[in-house]
Amino acid sequence: MPGRRARLPGSPPAVWEAFAAQSAWKSWTIAGLLGLLAALSVATVRMAGRPPEVVLVDAGGNATPVRRSLATESLLHFIADHARPPDVAVVRFTKEFLRLALAWNSSTVEADWPEALQRMAPELRRRVEAEAAARRLVESWRAAQRRTDLLLDEMVVEERGAGQIAVRVTLARVVRPLLGGDAEGRDRLRVDLVERPLIPTLERPDGLEVVDWRLAPLPAAAQAAATPR
Repeated sequence: MPGRRARLPGSPPAVWEAFAAQSAWKSWTIAGLLGLLAALSVATVRMAGRPPEVVLVDAGGNATPVRRSLATESLLHFIADHARPPDVAVVRFTKEFLRLALAWNSSTVEADWPEALQRMAPELRRRVEAEAAARRLVESWRAAQRRTDLLLDEMVVEERGAGQIAVRVTLARVVRPLLGGDAEGRDRLRVDLVERPLIPTLERPDGLEVVDWRLAPLPAAAQAAATPR
């Protein structure tokens, strides 16, 4: 018929060509979306795996992790200038530090002593670590097959000022055989600690470090009069 273009025999209809093109476009779109979804999943997993950089401790001693990326500079300055560990955090930190530093145990001293050093300020850590290495304290206690029990008598938070906290502790140390038995030695000590508040982190959730500490044996009269609580 005049004016109508003749279709070649065997050639596909135009509608099938459109369907084929649309199908190919959808396939590429789906592949792109799947790739984007995979990239977002990887990024989410990495972000979730990153530890929080700041830990806030409330008056009850409960720690709340906060990522530094979500905290404004003004919030971080406020934390540094005004936030101070509550008494419950000071007591908990001090008890744990004394356990690691003084409750020597032949089976755990290799793990406990480095933990105690990590709770010290850098200048104190270097001095105490050098003294312990010179006296071979860790090696001696590892071979001694002994354990030390601490009996806390008194702990007093004496002052909070100039960015430091002074803590006075009176305690008894009792040395026993590692596998049990009667006490082989006992002494009483007064421990004076100076602790410094820090911005709490995941490694330092209590927001404290020991700046200085001094141990003094109690005189015999005080040992006889004191009764551990």
